[in-house]
Parts: sequence; C-alpha cells; structure tokens
Amino acid sequence: MNFTFKKTILFLISTLLTFVFSTRAFADEERYMIKDITLNSGYTMPVIGLGTWSLSNDQAENSVYHALKSGMRLIDTARYYRCEAGVGRGIQKAIDEGFVTREEIFVTSKIMPSDYDRAAQGINDSLSDLGLDYLDLMLIHQPGWNDEAVYKAMEDAVRAGKVRSIGISNYYTPQAIDEVLSYAEILPAVIQNENHLYYQNTDLQEYVKQWGIVVESWYPFGGRGHTGEHFGNETIISIAEAHGKTPAQVILRWQIQAGFIAIPGSSNPDHIAENFDIFDFELTDEEMASIRAFDRQRRYENW
Repeated sequence: MNFTFKKTILFLISTLLTFVFSTRAFADEERYMIKDITLNSGYTMPVIGLGTWSLSNDQAENSVYHALKSGMRLIDTARYYRCEAGVGRGIQKAIDEGFVTREEIFVTSKIMPSDYDRAAQGINDSLSDLGLDYLDLMLIHQPGWNDEAVYKAMEDAVRAGKVRSIGISNYYTPQAIDEVLSYAEILPAVIQNENHLYYQNTDLQEYVKQWGIVVESWYPFGGRGHTGEHFGNETIISIAEAHGKTPAQVILRWQIQAGFIAIPGSSNPDHIAENFDIFDFELTDEEMASIRAFDRQRRYENW
C-alpha cells in the first residue's frame, strides 16, 4: 500500500467519523430541543429568554444584543424597569447586524401600576421607547385598582395591531384568575409569576391549562440574594455533575421540561450564553421528581 493510498484511506475514515459524530450530535440536539410554545392567541413563544429587571439602559442594550447573538429570541422588559429604550437599541443593533429579524424576536413588556389610569398611553409609550411597531406580549404588571380597565386597554391594543398577545403578572390564585376571566373578552395567554425551586405553584399551572394559559417564571434562580441557595443545592449540584452542566443550566432545564417559560436576568454575556445552552441534555424522570420535591410554597417577594 503506497503512501498516497494510505492518506486517502485515512482521509475517508476521518470524513466518515466526522459525519457520524456530527449526525449523532444533531440527532441529540433534535431530541433534547423543546419547541416554542403555541399560545392560545395562536402565536408562538420561546421557552427561554432574557429578563431585564434592574438593568440600566446601557446594560440592557448590551445584554439584549448578546442574548440575541447567543440564540435567545425572547426578551422581557417592563415600563417599571425604565430600560425599554436600551432594550430597543439592543434589538435594533442585532437586526442591523443581520443575524436576526424583528419577526424572529418575541418582546414582552408590562404596564406599570402608575400607568393603570392611562393604560392605552402606557402601551404607546412602550412601543415608542422600544422603537417597535408592535409588542408580542403585554402584561398587567401586578394586580391594582383598575385591572379591568387596564385589561380592556390591552384588548383594544390587540384589535389595533399594536399587541399580539396579552396576559397578567403576579396573579397567584385560581380566584385571581377567575376574576380576570370574568371580564376578559380575549383570554390571557401568559401568566408571569415568581417561580423557582422552592415555589413551584404547579396547582396554578394545572388550573390554567384548561384555557391554554402558560405560566412564565421570573426569578427562576430565586432572585438576587437567593441564587447562592439555589445553585448550592446539593441535589442540583449532583445532577449538574452527572450531565456535565452547571446548576443554573439544570434549574432552567427543569423549568422548561416542567412546562414553564423561564426568563433569567443577567448582564454578563457569558452567563447569558450559558443560560441558553440547555438543549443538549435532558433530565430523567427521577431527577425531575427529586426537584419537584423541593417545593415549599416559599415566595421571596410579595408583589
């Protein structure tokens, strides 16, 4: 066997092995991927995204840009956060660079309590600050004194094409949901609540399924001041080591496998990319059950 023939054989073997392993990796990625959720409004929503609470406009611009570059397509903000202008700049920068289009991005904002008597203008203000023609999702930020009028304003925005889907945030009981449903002409598509290892509220998740309402988790890691407690959980660490992942990735994978949408916040590009890198593994039924057992119905906030 001459040298040239040997090189050819080795090249063919190498090419074949590369094909086999890349095909296997693609198959695993397909197996572990969790598709966007179809909302009761008919629109689809990604299961993992970026939260922007407590970010400045400059931080929000940078975080949103890196989130979109990492592959995230869900961006969550609010009037109350006072960073919608930065969020809009980050979105526009990503669009200008050509690696994403507006239609591929799902943008959520919320009407702040001080805008409850001017909800229609609050929606317009969000669109103006974000530099967008429409919002994918608008939420009532929390229960207040004028909820029905606020909800009606969001419904009007849907009819006007300014908002595609609407929902509520920080409503935690079936009674609170029933009150909204009593005056809703357009069903809420999403309920965004505190939801983490120690407050899972699966009873509410099960209750709203009958209307096709999805529960989204803010503070998926427990929020500032509590992440250490969550990341330091010995069971979470053990599961992470078994999968070659970080505790943050295990917690987020649990969230989306359990049917929640999660929006971890971060201003660190590396952490943002890490939070999105959760589609190459899967938690077992036993691991999911062990995480469910942590539920203590313990909330950190009282909004």
